[in-house]
Amino acid sequence: MNRGLGWFRALLLLLLVLFWGLCFPGCGPELQPREEFEFPEAQLPPEPGAGRVGLLYYPDQQWRFLVPVQREIPDSGTVVRTTLEKLVGTPQLREELEPLGLVPLLPSETTIFGIHIDEAGLARVDFSSSFVDYNPSGERLVLGGLLCTLQQFSEIERLEVFVEGQSLDKFPGGTPGRIPLGPESLINLEVDDALKDYHNFTAVTVYFCFFAPQGRILYVPVTRALQPAEDSSAAAIEELLAGPRSGSGLFSDIPADTELRSLHLEEELIIIDLSEELLSYEGGRTGAENIVNQILLTLAQLEGVNKVQILVEGEKVKLPEGTDLTVPLEPPGVYNFF
Repeated sequence: MNRGLGWFRALLLLLLVLFWGLCFPGCGPELQPREEFEFPEAQLPPEPGAGRVGLLYYPDQQWRFLVPVQREIPDSGTVVRTTLEKLVGTPQLREELEPLGLVPLLPSETTIFGIHIDEAGLARVDFSSSFVDYNPSGERLVLGGLLCTLQQFSEIERLEVFVEGQSLDKFPGGTPGRIPLGPESLINLEVDDALKDYHNFTAVTVYFCFFAPQGRILYVPVTRALQPAEDSSAAAIEELLAGPRSGSGLFSDIPADTELRSLHLEEELIIIDLSEELLSYEGGRTGAENIVNQILLTLAQLEGVNKVQILVEGEKVKLPEGTDLTVPLEPPGVYNFF
């Protein structure tokens, strides 16, 4: 076998394993056809209030990455179904997403026949045949967007997809079927070129910016698989400071030469000290807000972090446009909302 081709296949397998958490065929439960397997409607208690803010994942118009978007979901006992239905490409949804530079995740005409969630956290979702009408080249985003959208519900860890009551041997793009997706959901995965040991790595999630057609800024998570790092918090900030990859369609308002001076956790407060180059940012108030939100959203992924104190050369500062860094900040609870 050609050595380069063998390496490529090994890396492709790695990406599938990392993203979908696949096991060997046959390790999951035996799936049954529709007439034998019932899909009782999933019932989850609604959250208090007139509605809940749900998290949905949509691709950008060029199908390069997924963008988490927060939308109001009506309270109901079938909130999972209601949430998934907001991924289907209706004319109304296409019109709503166009100003954001996004497109629906699921093909139009897709119908959800049934949803069942078991006590082990496995969600079985039965779709109509229109579900598989997506472009196979976008399969990673379709399946990843479904899994990430469902995992906002604490009751759900994994996903099993049925089409017209039948499990698939493989999806249109080649992803093996009949195997649950998850529990890993490494959103917008990038693998460090220096990573050699595919069984030993550190995964960090960082946030970059996407400039929507009508001028709105959306925040996009990118997961990077790196060589093992002793301090995953510092590794996350280093990757954030390194910026997005060329040609990714994303940008960062953090000046490229900004360096991490120190980072440490005090109870639930993480203190990050950055070099003075941070103050050379451009973009006025919007640029300052993007910088702060990129840092807060990135650090909010770390366990035990509730507040962030940002220092510049060891000092508490106010940015020229009025953004106050003299006090600890909480990660935004709502972002990318429409």
